[in-house]
Amino acid sequence: MKTNKQTKAQRIAELERKLREAEAGQAHVYHFASQTIDKASIDSLMGSGVIITLTVLGGREIHSPVLIRDGLSKETIEALKADYLCSYELATLYKPKGVVK
Repeated sequence: MKTNKQTKAQRIAELERKLREAEAGQAHVYHFASQTIDKASIDSLMGSGVIITLTVLGGREIHSPVLIRDGLSKETIEALKADYLCSYELATLYKPKGVVK
């Protein structure tokens, strides 16, 4: 059986990715994301833009960075807020015994 020995740099990169993923999935992150996403709107970024990269858990990139000129539309921001809410609800689905919702 062959073992693929990671170099120190590979191990550090993997651990950094895992840390980013763990931090991104914490419930409080959705609150702060929904509070600050409006800063990426057309009203705030006219003449500038937002760079978006989509990466799945495990580090695979869906697409490379792309520039959305002048910021995100109101429809995109509202859709992202709805996704934040859905993800928050899934993240907090399981409660300790005795918690009444």
